[in-house]
Amino acid sequence: MLIRRVIAVLCALGAVATLAVSEPLTEEEEALLARIYDTPGPVNIIPPDALPPGLLPTLHVRSSHPAMNRAFTQARASLPAALAATEKRHGWFSPSLALYVAVFVNAPGQPIEFVWVDTIRRDGKGYRGKLAGQARFLKDNRLRAPVRFLNPQIADWAVQAEDGRYYGYFTTRARLPDLDDPLASALRALLVGNPVPALWK
Repeated sequence: MLIRRVIAVLCALGAVATLAVSEPLTEEEEALLARIYDTPGPVNIIPPDALPPGLLPTLHVRSSHPAMNRAFTQARASLPAALAATEKRHGWFSPSLALYVAVFVNAPGQPIEFVWVDTIRRDGKGYRGKLAGQARFLKDNRLRAPVRFLNPQIADWAVQAEDGRYYGYFTTRARLPDLDDPLASALRALLVGNPVPALWK
């Protein structure tokens, strides 16, 4: 599925897939993306036995990059609209929805890892989905491995538009000025100009 390949490129966690509009990434492009997306900043950890999502504090992410701070804030502010617009029957969400989630890992000095997740469904107080990119520190880091998470762990979202481009991807948009062409242009071509559909406002 196109969205899975695009997510794998944008999160740069592990093996990098090919963009639908370009050749496979070079080693230099892989290294650049890995540096950008591998260190989103420290977070306040949410205990696994936390209360229902409505009673939890929002995930707080800090970054030395001001644009990234704005991206996390904007993504969280528009998340309720994205979830409401993409929820289908029986707790399932549209296959075009992907979420950027802070998951718990046991790596030394690495309490959490950010991963893109798709194939999302409600699961009790939270959600479950499947890894849309290769994780580095998760115990089960296989592509398509199951992931469970709560609403406050969601840091960004993406939804595919009818024309194949994407809404959301706030963290990706924040990092575009740091990328050189042709990679920056290829990624911009995949994004709708306004990250939030007008109908959701």
